[in-house]
Amino acid sequence: MEKKSIWKRTIVPSALFLLAFGLYVGFSSWDAKNNEDARKIHEAVAASKDANEDIASFQQDSANKDFKSVGSFISRFHQKYNKSLGWGGIDSVKWETQMETAAEINSIIKDIQTDNGDLQADFNAISEYAKTIEGGRRDKKALLKLHRYFHDLDIEVNGYKDTNDYFDVTEYKSSENG
Repeated sequence: MEKKSIWKRTIVPSALFLLAFGLYVGFSSWDAKNNEDARKIHEAVAASKDANEDIASFQQDSANKDFKSVGSFISRFHQKYNKSLGWGGIDSVKWETQMETAAEINSIIKDIQTDNGDLQADFNAISEYAKTIEGGRRDKKALLKLHRYFHDLDIEVNGYKDTNDYFDVTEYKSSENG
């Protein structure tokens, strides 16, 4: 009888403590490694943004102060389209929201200047698709194209790597990717 009580009072709690401690140490190590990997990815993306900053910029007299760079503009709208159209969202479009987004794109894109003809062609195409949506046309293909332009430009300009998808819709190709 006394052997059972020693077992219950000391050995089982000790084993559970060691198990919990081992899980804590293991998770902490795994989490630290993931944080270090995320930091390295963030630094690589930031370096890529700095390298591509000369490709396009906002006009000096631009009223747009929401974006530090053209790369941040591309990234933000790529994220907006991921949230609103990704994972089946294209099948339940909120057209008023999409019209507002398209109007916002066109108000910003008019202040971008670039000497790169391919990138300018991409911005022109984005502007045309955005005008279609902004004008009230419920064109899912135009929305899909807008999303794909921002997706591919995020890869080309910002080094976005969170996907294996590439739609090859852009004229502009960074020296790193194309």
